[in-house]
Amino acid sequence: MNSTTLRPRRYVAVALSLVLLAGCASSGLSPRETANQNYSSFVYSLYDLPAAPAGGSEQGTPRPAKLTLPARVAVVQVGEVAPPQAFLNKLRGRPDLFARVEGISGISGSFALPQHSYEAGRYVAGPPSPGSRALDSRYQAHQDIAGMQQLARDMGMDQLLVVGGTIDHATHGNALSLLDLTIVGAFVVPSKQITATATAAGAMIDLDSGRVALTASADASKGGLAATATQEGAQLNVLRQARDEVVSKLGDSLVAECQRRRAAGAS
Repeated sequence: MNSTTLRPRRYVAVALSLVLLAGCASSGLSPRETANQNYSSFVYSLYDLPAAPAGGSEQGTPRPAKLTLPARVAVVQVGEVAPPQAFLNKLRGRPDLFARVEGISGISGSFALPQHSYEAGRYVAGPPSPGSRALDSRYQAHQDIAGMQQLARDMGMDQLLVVGGTIDHATHGNALSLLDLTIVGAFVVPSKQITATATAAGAMIDLDSGRVALTASADASKGGLAATATQEGAQLNVLRQARDEVVSKLGDSLVAECQRRRAAGAS
């Protein structure tokens, strides 16, 4: 087989490789929901410190989480200065379950709280000592969620609803990617397949006990086609659609779970 015969096959192989190229990525439900400051780190940090004792005493059995319906709820989306208004309105549309719904900031930051250090697998009171893991992500997450709980209490709320999640997305070339070798094709031909899968979760934290009283989750998938030259904008549009849909579904899931708990006698 001579080089003249091999050359067209080589070009075909290179073109076919473009079809298989894919860019895959994962992010938080909010672009500012990071690996260290996310829904899971906020919720699990609640259990890094002892639960509040029953009766408000220093000793005794920790208070169990409770859910009284209709509840007064402060809603926080991790990484956002406020939750989506459509999500808040969905909860406000059920006054039989939610007596009051207000959004508060979920952007991570330092709060004016008593300092603790993370040493030997536990938190200890007092300023961070040299070498302690004072800036450990779990420590920071605990500080953040504690500040959010205090703000919700100051607002007269019963529950703090923490919302977060992830979005996995990918861009794949399809059979039309062969036409990307032309300038016109790169701008006109829908040679890129964009997919996004979003998962969202919500945890209702009882502000009296500092423990989770209820959880709910939802997922959504979206997709679309785009030309190579316009794939960035198309990807953002697919991500926005997936985010909006999963947040809406999470609202429905929370309503359904509260209805179930009420029917089961939660009070």
